[in-house]
Amino acid sequence: MMRMTGTMQMGGWYRRALTVTVRMAIGLTSIALLAPQVPAALADAVLAPVPVVEQASLPDGFAMVAETSTLRLHANFTDSRLVVEDRRSGKMWASNPFEQLGQQKASQEDALFLLSATNAKRQMTNLLTWNTEKPKISAVNIPGGFRATYDIDKFKMRFTIEYVIREEKAADGRAVPFLEVTVPDKGIEEYGDCKLVTSPTCFKIVTLEILPLFGAARAGQKGYVMVPDGAGAIVEFKPEYPQYRQRYSAQIFGPDAAANLFTVGGSGGRGGNSVTRPTMPIWGLKQEDGAYAGIVTQGEFQANVNAYLAGYIMNANRGSAEFIFRRQASIPRRRSVFVNKIEEDRLPGDRQVRYVLLTGEESNYAGMGRAFRDYLMLVKGLKPLPAEPPRPLLDLFMGITRRTSFREDFVPMTTFDQALTIIGEFINKGVKDFDVHLIGWADDGYRGRWPRRYPSESTLGGDDRLRNLVQEAKRLGVRVFFEDDYMFGYTFSSGGIIGQIPGLRNIWPNWSYGFNSRWDTVRGVNKLPVFEGSGGIYLLNPVIARDNYLERDLPTHKAMGIDGVVLRQMGNMVMSDTNDRYPLSRGEVAATWMKMADRERETLGGAMVQGANSYVLGHTDRVYDAPVTSLDAFGDATVPVYHIATQGLVVRHTIRANLRNDPKTELLRQYEWGMQPVYQLTYAPSSDLIRTDYNLLYSSQYEDWLDPAVQEYKSMRETFGFLSGQAIMNHEILQRNFNRVTYADGTRLYVNYNPDSRRTPEGAEIRGYGYALERKGR
Repeated sequence: MMRMTGTMQMGGWYRRALTVTVRMAIGLTSIALLAPQVPAALADAVLAPVPVVEQASLPDGFAMVAETSTLRLHANFTDSRLVVEDRRSGKMWASNPFEQLGQQKASQEDALFLLSATNAKRQMTNLLTWNTEKPKISAVNIPGGFRATYDIDKFKMRFTIEYVIREEKAADGRAVPFLEVTVPDKGIEEYGDCKLVTSPTCFKIVTLEILPLFGAARAGQKGYVMVPDGAGAIVEFKPEYPQYRQRYSAQIFGPDAAANLFTVGGSGGRGGNSVTRPTMPIWGLKQEDGAYAGIVTQGEFQANVNAYLAGYIMNANRGSAEFIFRRQASIPRRRSVFVNKIEEDRLPGDRQVRYVLLTGEESNYAGMGRAFRDYLMLVKGLKPLPAEPPRPLLDLFMGITRRTSFREDFVPMTTFDQALTIIGEFINKGVKDFDVHLIGWADDGYRGRWPRRYPSESTLGGDDRLRNLVQEAKRLGVRVFFEDDYMFGYTFSSGGIIGQIPGLRNIWPNWSYGFNSRWDTVRGVNKLPVFEGSGGIYLLNPVIARDNYLERDLPTHKAMGIDGVVLRQMGNMVMSDTNDRYPLSRGEVAATWMKMADRERETLGGAMVQGANSYVLGHTDRVYDAPVTSLDAFGDATVPVYHIATQGLVVRHTIRANLRNDPKTELLRQYEWGMQPVYQLTYAPSSDLIRTDYNLLYSSQYEDWLDPAVQEYKSMRETFGFLSGQAIMNHEILQRNFNRVTYADGTRLYVNYNPDSRRTPEGAEIRGYGYALERKGR
C-alpha cells in the first residue's frame, strides 16, 4: 500500500592561488624506455567464480600485468599507458584515448599527468611554460600492478607512480573493485642546483594532476561528470561543445585559510556556510553504460578536484585530482608591500587516488555516493546507526554583545530561566526526549570572550541558573549541549579580570583577552598571524587550544552536567599552520580538532561538529549544517551524493527551519535527502538583534514557531523515523523536479517539487509540492 501525503503546510579556486607554473603535458611517444619482462598475474589475487566477459582486444604493446576476480590491468611498458578491464561488463577504462579526439591532436591527449613547477626565484612572473618535454620512463612489476618512474632531465626532477588493482568486500557482500594510483613521497626527487636564485637548473614541483584523461568520454557520448560541490552536482555532457574557457576546479574542503589572510564573511558572523565547497574527496564520471568514482584517499587536504567539458583544450569530457605540493603566499617585503612567492619546502606525504569502477545499475551518481559510503565503512570504520528515530534538536539563542563606537551592551534573547519555559512548552505539546543546543550562553554571549567561556553570561542568569537549567532539563528527559569555540580568539570583547565586573564592561573592553596573539595563533604560509581584516579575530593554534583551553574548561563542563558540546566551524573550514612551536599541516589540524571532539564525547557523552567536511564523520554525533545545495555555476543539477554516502551512518541537520527561504521546497528536500530539522528560537523578539552581529536570525520568537516546530518534529519521528539506519540504494530524477529515492529495505519515496501533480511509473498520482512514501509490504 502506498501512503500519500499532499502539499505540506509550514510556518514560514585556493584553486590557482598557485597559478599554473610550468605546465607539462607529458607525452607518450618517441620516448626511450626500459622495458622489463611482462609479469605474470598477481600471485595473491583472489579469483572468485563471477560472471565475466571475454577479454577485449587492445592496441599493440599492451599486456596483462595483474588480475582479480573482477578486474584485469593491462599496461604498455614502453610508455606506461594503462587500461583497466572490468571483467563483469567487458568495459575498458583507459588512461588515454585509443583514437585521436579531433581533427587535430591536442598536446595533452597522451598525458598521463600534468605537472606544474617553479624555478629558483619562485615568483610567478618569472615562470616559463613547456608543453613538449618528455620524460624517460622505466617500469617494473609490483604485486597487483606496476611502478613507473618518470625522469624529466631538463627540469631536474624524477618521481614514481604506482598503479595497482585491488578488490574489497562491502558490508553487504558486494565486490568493490578499484584501481589505486599512488605517488610515494619518497619517490620524488628534485636534483637541480638551487643554491642561487639565478640557477638555470633549479626547478621545484608545485602541482601534479594524475591521469587527467582516465575514462574520458569523447564529444558526442552520453554521460556526465559529478563534482563534490556542496551536496553534489552533475555536469551533463553537451551535444554541442563550444570552446569552453572555464572548468570546475576547487580545493577539497575549501581553500586554506592560512594561504591568504582570513576574513569573516556575511553579516551573520560565523554561522553557516556562505558559499559551497567540496565537502568530500570524491568526484565521478559516467560514460554511456559505465561509471567510476574517484576517491582521494591520501593527500586529500592538499588537492583539487578538476572537471572539464569537451571543448576545453580538447574534445573530451573528463575529471581528475590535482595534488598541491607547494602553495603560494604573499610575503611581506616592507610595510604594506607584499610579493607573491611559491613556498620553499615541499608539502610532505604520499598522495593516492582510488578509482572505484561501477557497472550495471550502480553506474550513476547514486553508485558514486555508495562507493564513498563503502569507503567510509571499510576504511574509516563508520558503523550503521541504530534503527530508532533520532532525537529532535532545538537551538536556543541566548544573547549577544552589541558593540558601538563608544560602548557595548549585552542583548539578552533567552535567559536560562526562559529557556526552561520554552522546553516546558515543547514537552506540554507532546515533544519528548529531545536535545537542546544553547548558543551564546558563555561570557559575553555569542560573540564571546573566547578562548574564555566561564563564568557564563551574568545577564542571562550566571552559572547558578545555567546549572539549574541543565539539571531541570535532564529531569524532564531533555539533553543539553553547549555551543563551544576552540577555533577563534577575540581581542575586541575580552575584558580580562576587570571586564568580568558587569558595570565596568564598557570601560575596559580590551584589558586582556586570555591568549597571546603572537605565540598562540595560527600562522599562514607567509609566517604571519592569521586574523580577520580588522585585527580583532584570530585563529587559534589547535594544539594550544586543546592543551590550554579544552583541558582547562572540560572539568567545568562536566560539573555543569551537560550532555555534550557543539564545536563551531570545525567542519566548515580547515587550514595549515606554520606556528613556530606547533606547526601543523591541514590534515594534522583536522586530526587535532577531531581528537578534541573525541575527548568531549568521552568526557561528556556527546559532541556535534558544525560543518559537513567528511573528516568529521566518525567523530560527531550529528552533522550540524549539512549541505543542502550546490551553488557552483558549472553544475547542471544538484544531486544528493553527500547524503547518499552518509544516510544511515550519521544524523544530518539542515539549515534552521525557521529561516527557510522557500519553506515548501526546502521541507521536501529535507524529506528526500534524509535530513533532520532544527529550529533556532528565542524568547525575546528577533527585532532585538538589530545592529548586532547575529541579525541573520530574523524570525525566531518561540511563540510564533512553537506549533509549526512541534508538528514538524512529530512528523519526522513518526513518518520518517524508521529510515534512520537505512542506506539509500538509489536516487533517480524521473522527470524535471520529480524524484524517487529507494532505501535498502525496499521503501520508496517520491518527491514532487512541481506546482502540479505528477504520476509515478506505476501510475500513482503525487500532488503538487507533495510526496508519497511507499513502505515495502505496506
